[in-house]
Amino acid sequence: MGPQRLQHPSPRGPLAWLLLLLVLPGAAQGSFEVSVSPEAAVVEHGGSVWINCSHTCRDPGASGGLETSLIKTDSKNGSRWEAFCLVNITEWVSSPQCYFTCNGNRMVAAANISAYQAPERVVLEPLPELELGRAYNLTCRVLKVAPVTHLTVTLRQGGRTLHTETFQSRNRTGPHDVTVTQEITPRRWDHGQQATCHAALDLAPHGPPLQSSSSAVELQEAESPTAKIIAISAIATVPAMLLGILAWGLARRGRTRRAARPEPGEATPSRTDFEMAQASAEDAPEEGGSLNSAEDASP
Repeated sequence: MGPQRLQHPSPRGPLAWLLLLLVLPGAAQGSFEVSVSPEAAVVEHGGSVWINCSHTCRDPGASGGLETSLIKTDSKNGSRWEAFCLVNITEWVSSPQCYFTCNGNRMVAAANISAYQAPERVVLEPLPELELGRAYNLTCRVLKVAPVTHLTVTLRQGGRTLHTETFQSRNRTGPHDVTVTQEITPRRWDHGQQATCHAALDLAPHGPPLQSSSSAVELQEAESPTAKIIAISAIATVPAMLLGILAWGLARRGRTRRAARPEPGEATPSRTDFEMAQASAEDAPEEGGSLNSAEDASP
């Protein structure tokens, strides 16, 4: 019997396949990926959004769906994807999960949905009449806004910005009221200027920018004590002048009546006297005529 040659195991044999399975366990289990779009969404409170779930599994028998506490009303599907419509979103923060199973292997991808609410109202509190050099608080209230972490409040006077405030450190969910106060010291040239409050809810890049503004408050300077005394004196002088004019008019009227009244003992002409005087005037000869009619008749 001749000598036999020892043969090494071929790399294509069972040992090679075992090593390949140890290095690439996903190859036997059907490794794949699951993705969700949009990964982050910002929706108006009570609004709706479509969530698209997709996978890379080559197995036509792969199945999956969307797990969520939100309301699903409609769905669509295609090759390696499914889409779901979520409506009436009232949860301020939610995380729906897309899932698929491929060759017994389950993969999950989660989306983040945040609800927002534009400010219900922006109110700038009115100010009293302002005394020069005295400090006053300009106060703005932004009511029922969410999320507060995306809010910026700006106080302005005329064309300049007085104060800007953000609230990134407030991580509470749901709508909240926000108050911003800025101290002002009026100067003479501030009289008549308008103060306003502006609230900006910046939801970029996943939502729209929202702007709200308060009604304007006009700065009115209070009158000085000297000006008030002058104004009061002027108001009091007008009635006195009117009374003086009225008294002068009454006195003049009285003098006129007294001048037209006859003195005591003086005869008051009667209607008969007036008629006799009128008749005498009619009988009087014309200018250049003679009193003696006979003389007038002589040649």
